[in-house]
Amino acid sequence: MEGSVPIHVISLFRSGRRDAISKVLVDHGASFRIEEAVDGQALTESQLGAVYDDEAARRRYGRSMTCAEVACFMSHRSVWRAIADTGRAAVVLEDDAILDVEFFDGVLGVNESALSSMADIVLLGRSKLRRSASTWTYFNEPLRGGGATVDGLRIGVPFKQWTSGAVGYWISAQAARQALAFAMGPIGALLDDWPWHRDHCNLRVVELRPYAVWENFEVLPSSIEGERKARTTPRTSLHDAALWPLRLLRSVARWSVVALQWFLSPNDVGRSRHE
Repeated sequence: MEGSVPIHVISLFRSGRRDAISKVLVDHGASFRIEEAVDGQALTESQLGAVYDDEAARRRYGRSMTCAEVACFMSHRSVWRAIADTGRAAVVLEDDAILDVEFFDGVLGVNESALSSMADIVLLGRSKLRRSASTWTYFNEPLRGGGATVDGLRIGVPFKQWTSGAVGYWISAQAARQALAFAMGPIGALLDDWPWHRDHCNLRVVELRPYAVWENFEVLPSSIEGERKARTTPRTSLHDAALWPLRLLRSVARWSVVALQWFLSPNDVGRSRHE
C-alpha cells in the first residue's frame, strides 16, 4: 500500500503472536515494522527503580504499577521516538490486534495533514470490548457534538476518557515529539491513561467511530491485565446491576447534550473540551 500510513507493531517475543498479525498485514500489502516490546518479567529491581516513579503512580491510582505496566509504557515510548525521527504520522498496534476492513480501506489512507489539524492521537479501538457489545458502547459514550469527518473517518471527543487500552492508535509525528517531551522521566502513569496524556502532555486525544481495531482478549489473554487485576478490587455483578439505571439516564443526558451541541455548532468537535 504505497503512500499509506506506516505501522509499528509492538510485540513481546515470547508471546508468540507476531506471526499471525504479520500475515494479516502482509496479505493486505501494508507497510509495517515489528517493534520489540520491553519484557516486564526481565526487569531487575534496579532497572525498575531507575525508570519508575512509584510515588506518582500511587498518587494517581492509589496503587503501585505492575512491572508489565511500566514495561508497556517503555515499549510505546520507544516507538514514539522512532515516529518522531521519521517525521511522519503512524499507527501503533499491539500484537493481539484484530483489524477490520475499514482499518485498511480508511485509516491507512487518511490524509495526514487533515487529521493532524484536528487530533494528535486517534484511538482506533478499546480494550476488552467485543464487537457484539460495541453498539451499546457507542450509545453510552457518544462523541461530543456528534464528531467530525476526516476523509470518511468519523472522529471526536467522548464524554469520558479513561484507561481504555492501547490496542491500536494513530499518532502524528508532532504528537510523538510532544509526548516524549513530557514522558522521558521516570514513569508514573499508565500508557493507556488517556486523560493523563491529554492533561499532562496537552495532547488532543479523540476516538474513531466505529472502531476499526479490536483486542483479541478472549483468545489471547493479556499479561498486563492479569497483574492489574491482582492489584485492584473488582466490582460485583450486583454493583453493576444497581448502576444500570443511572448509566441509562446518563446516556440519555449525554445524547441530549450532543443534540444541543450539534444544533448550535455542528463543526465544533475540534474545539470540544474534555471532561
